[in-house]
Amino acid sequence: MLDSRRLRILLAVAEEKSFTAAAQRLSLTQSAVSQQMAALERETGVTLLTRTPYGVSLTEAGSMLAERSYRLLAEVSAVEAELLTVGDAKPQIRLGAFSTAGLELLPNALRAFRAAHPDVRVSLVSLPSGDITAPLWDGSIHALLTWEYSFAPQPLNRRLAQFRLPDDPLLAVLPADHPLAGRTEIALAELADEPWIARAHREPNENAYETMCRIAGFEPEISFRVDDYETLQGLVAARLGVSMAPALSLVQHRPDIVTRRISRPVFTRQVSALTLVDGQRIAPLAAFIDILRQTAAATS
Repeated sequence: MLDSRRLRILLAVAEEKSFTAAAQRLSLTQSAVSQQMAALERETGVTLLTRTPYGVSLTEAGSMLAERSYRLLAEVSAVEAELLTVGDAKPQIRLGAFSTAGLELLPNALRAFRAAHPDVRVSLVSLPSGDITAPLWDGSIHALLTWEYSFAPQPLNRRLAQFRLPDDPLLAVLPADHPLAGRTEIALAELADEPWIARAHREPNENAYETMCRIAGFEPEISFRVDDYETLQGLVAARLGVSMAPALSLVQHRPDIVTRRISRPVFTRQVSALTLVDGQRIAPLAAFIDILRQTAAATS
């Protein structure tokens, strides 16, 4: 009989393409992951993984088992959640979220949800470095807060339900004494001759800042590429360049920078909550999404 825990480890290995990275994601040791995968191969009687000096990849049998495991574990997760709503155990929902949602949007929604549903336990789960929807498929989370740029919409898997939240506008970020700081809004092209500080992204948005500037009609000079919006704001404050940042990332106000609306072109992050289609029948999850949408609308 297949062990669901080993199937979850298989999916983490498939996503991370490494025993070490999968172990870090699952809070296990590398040897434990390797042992569990060896045990799974003994259970199934087939080779599931190809091990090389450069990482791990799935065999044909491994790919088939991984694809089936996403659906199997999602169904197990849905059954577990439903059992909690009819049994005497404390109901719970597990969430994954992009980092800037945790600055204001998510804490406000969680506070409101806890006040309305004190009997439901909510936990946050770290997202993988690869496909961030993977924890939905394997049952690690029940809902995922995510976003996509308005200029680069991504196709939605038909087995996912999408609940749109208010858009998160991108704002120009300037040093406080910048010549344009006194304006209420600016056109992006007015910053064409400035050095730029870009927020690093992973695929498919690794060139997002260049793309937005090109849409505005110029090629930006990227002086720095940083991993977080706090560093981005610090470099702007040091007068090392200008930038853009989504409004949700800028709740920590600083006197040494200003943010201004961009009048043209207008760019946004389109924010959504994703669940499996079957996840909509989980009562606590549906209630949380309702409160999340109300919270987002009130703060937009």
